[in-house]
Amino acid sequence: MTFASGSQKLGYAADLSINDESHTTLRDLIKAKAIETITYGAMAAGDVTFHNGWTMHSAPGNPTDQTREVMTIIYVADGARVAQTVITRARQSDLAAWIPGAEPGELIESHLNPILYKR
Repeated sequence: MTFASGSQKLGYAADLSINDESHTTLRDLIKAKAIETITYGAMAAGDVTFHNGWTMHSAPGNPTDQTREVMTIIYVADGARVAQTVITRARQSDLAAWIPGAEPGELIESHLNPILYKR
């Protein structure tokens, strides 16, 4: 895994789907802004990484014929709302899958997004 140290401070950097073109676009942005990258090497089955959701990160392509499975958990504050940004096809798909029925400006709450801790 490679991380662009401090890239989370840029905030919303680009509206891109994950593909070769976005990898090139973000690599060029990291280079233009002289952001340091740190590579930690390959992760083994069962390894985990915790990082800010805005931190740009990448992994090399899967060189095997076996599917590389990952699991992502994203925590948001109670009361967080769906961002009111331009809705691209990729974002619309994510909203439908992970925050079903939610529209921009509405609370992020569904059976898929339970409150884990209430103050």
